[in-house]
Amino acid sequence: MSDPETRSVAERLAEQRFDRRTLLQGTGAAVAAGTATAAGAMLHPTLAQDATPSAAGSPEAMPGMDMGADLRAAEFFTIHEAATIDALTARLIPGDADDPGAHEAGVVFYIDRTLSGTNLGYDLKTYTQGPFPVTEEAQTAVESSSAPDLYRAVFVGSDNISRYGFQSVMSPQEIYRRGLDFLDIHTQETYELDFIDLDESQQDEVITALQNNEVEAFQGPSGSAFFSVLRNDTIKGMFSDPMYGGNIGKVGWLLIGYPGAQRFYSAEDMKNPSFSREPQSLAELMVNEGH
Repeated sequence: MSDPETRSVAERLAEQRFDRRTLLQGTGAAVAAGTATAAGAMLHPTLAQDATPSAAGSPEAMPGMDMGADLRAAEFFTIHEAATIDALTARLIPGDADDPGAHEAGVVFYIDRTLSGTNLGYDLKTYTQGPFPVTEEAQTAVESSSAPDLYRAVFVGSDNISRYGFQSVMSPQEIYRRGLDFLDIHTQETYELDFIDLDESQQDEVITALQNNEVEAFQGPSGSAFFSVLRNDTIKGMFSDPMYGGNIGKVGWLLIGYPGAQRFYSAEDMKNPSFSREPQSLAELMVNEGH
């Protein structure tokens, strides 16, 4: 392993892969507890794979399928882009009707709303000019601090990195739109198919290559940068309040045993190691309390 004082910025920025379906309760709970809550129940989504792509940014329906569910408008993605994001997130957190994952939780809707600004997810703490933060556990050596590759970086501990918000020379919208284009270029060159038409093993091969930054088609963002943004947004969409479009049916909270919005806990509740409570959103909390 490289000495932390001599590693390049690129090496220090390398992300750890999200081990699909192996969710640490602490990670999910931290995301869930750190998000605002409100609004009502959402419908279970299933995207139509043969839908005609809409013009970028135009509000075309993303079909839902759950006992006659309503149609949701795509606020940022085209239909093809939405179907691709749905397929990607479904491989990051796989699931089915009995054990819901990202697809069943409607993570694609969370990401679509976030990019459109509906969720305010990328309207706050979004920085496109340096210096950019780099996670650093060891103190940077004085003789290394003036190296060229450190010129526009500020090193922070991993416990403080979340305070720095989204930072990139490209906006999140550009990362997604360009990344999805590069993704289909790669899969067409490799398999002669779009990503959504690959089987699950092929999709996993592509995702692994993205994480390892081995996809040459990605020329800004890099494959690993696209993977990192998608991974983080998938986790957020799985565990944030349903008002943001994901975590439909509170399946993410049920997965990690997170109770959601609760008014208070008694001393007995906090002392009880086997304590559990049915999760509820803030909207449900407000309804139950008559507000």
